[in-house]
Amino acid sequence: MQFFQQMKSLIIISVAAVLFSSCSSPFSSSAGMAPDAAYSKRQIQRSGTINMKSRSLESSSKKSIALVAHHQAIITSSSLTDDRFKATIRVPSNSLPSLMQSLESVGKVTSSQVSMDDITAAYLDLEASLKNKSALRDRLRALLSQATKVEDILKIEKELSRVQTDLDQMDARMKSMRSKVAKSTLNLSIIRQRIPGPLGIFSKSGGWIFDKLHYLN
Repeated sequence: MQFFQQMKSLIIISVAAVLFSSCSSPFSSSAGMAPDAAYSKRQIQRSGTINMKSRSLESSSKKSIALVAHHQAIITSSSLTDDRFKATIRVPSNSLPSLMQSLESVGKVTSSQVSMDDITAAYLDLEASLKNKSALRDRLRALLSQATKVEDILKIEKELSRVQTDLDQMDARMKSMRSKVAKSTLNLSIIRQRIPGPLGIFSKSGGWIFDKLHYLN
C-alpha cells in the first residue's frame, strides 16, 4: 500500500508539472533565460503563392519544373490542361524567395504572395511538455521495476501506456512543426494567355466602333 501511495503521489506531482509547463510562459522552458534569448531561433512557417500567364504554356511548365529541381525542391502534385498548369511545391524555406524570383522568368506574373506564421510560442510549449512527459515516463518505468504486487504492476503499466501514447502524439506534432518550418509550400499556377486571331481582333474592333457610333447617336 505504501508503495502504491508513493506511485500515486509521484504521478500527481508529475502530471501537475506537465500541466503547469503547458500553461506557463513559452520562455519558462529555459530557466533564467531572457525572452530575447529564448526567441533567438524563431520557428517560422512560410508559404507562397504565385499566379502567372504565358503564351507558351507547355514551355513555361517545363521551365518551371526545371527551376524547381534546381532549387532542391520537389513537386508534390501537379496538373496540366490546355489552359492551365498547376503545381504544389515543397521547397527548403531558405530557398523560397529565390525560387519565386526565378519562376518570374517563365511568364508574366499576375499576383505573388508570401505568408509567414510564427509558431515559436507553440513550439516551445510543446517542447517543454514533451520534456516533462518524458521525465514522467522514466519515473513510471523506475517504479515498475520496483513493483512486486500484481495490482501495482497492472496500474503502473496502464498509466505508463497512457503516458507513452501522449508522448507519441506529441512527438508526431513536433516532427510536423519542424517539417513545416524547414520546408515551405509554394502553390504555382500558370494560365495560357491566348492570342486572338483575325476574327477575334475584328470582333473587338467592331465592338469598339459600334460603341462609338452608339455614343454619337
